[in-house]
Amino acid sequence: MFLLLQVIVSLSLGLIYFYHLNFATELLVIFKVILLFIGVNIGMIIIILLMFLIFVYTTEKTSKTAMWKHKIYHHFNVYIFNVLYRVKPVIIGKENLPKNNNFVVYSNHIEYTDPLYIKQAYRDFPLAFVSKEELFKYPFMRNVLRGTGCISLSRKAGDRQALQAVLEAINSVKNGQPMGIFPEGTRSHSNTMQEFKSGSFKIAQKAQADISPIVLCNMHKTIDIFKLFKAKVYLRILPLIKYEEYKDMDTNKLSNYVFDKINDQLCTLKEIN
Repeated sequence: MFLLLQVIVSLSLGLIYFYHLNFATELLVIFKVILLFIGVNIGMIIIILLMFLIFVYTTEKTSKTAMWKHKIYHHFNVYIFNVLYRVKPVIIGKENLPKNNNFVVYSNHIEYTDPLYIKQAYRDFPLAFVSKEELFKYPFMRNVLRGTGCISLSRKAGDRQALQAVLEAINSVKNGQPMGIFPEGTRSHSNTMQEFKSGSFKIAQKAQADISPIVLCNMHKTIDIFKLFKAKVYLRILPLIKYEEYKDMDTNKLSNYVFDKINDQLCTLKEIN
């Protein structure tokens, strides 16, 4: 949406300026038109980023599950992290998306941008994430996280705040806001997986929610800012694991079960690429 707006404004102003110069074809005139086109594009980028800044601060306290807010966030997300950041996410398995909001997303974790592309895969849901508490220390990022319903989680062993975060996440799912969790607990920076922390599956179990596993591949390619070509990354949404299927499993067994499903598909995607 924002890219289309940017192109229309840039081309329109370029053509108006070209018309003002009586369609002259001298090299200097053409150079001026090109400079105007580039300048308008840069100006539009700045304006759209300012719009995002204003949107974040003015909507932070509105409903965290309001789909209109998540839809607008989606458009900013695509513009900034697909267009400006030059990334092409390939989303596979959309037919496996949940039919309601009573689910928890479990995913492997490669880079810090992972949640942004997972949000694109689940664009029709008010998905939020259980995020490490360090991210909430940065003013603008804190506003984005709070405004979309993300929950701060302390990674210190035995921290009471961690228990409180789990209870908050369970309540969020029960109240209609699906949550996203990275059960590895940290980034791998590659197409490999680390052992899952079984405690993270208590959220799905206690909320009696379905589990929507998703596999991320090649996300480490997104961190190169100066890309010659768009980085192609893959997200494969796996079939939903209904609560009735796993309700009798303990967290260790469930953790291994989901790990195997994600790891098997990650190996398959690595072979394709």
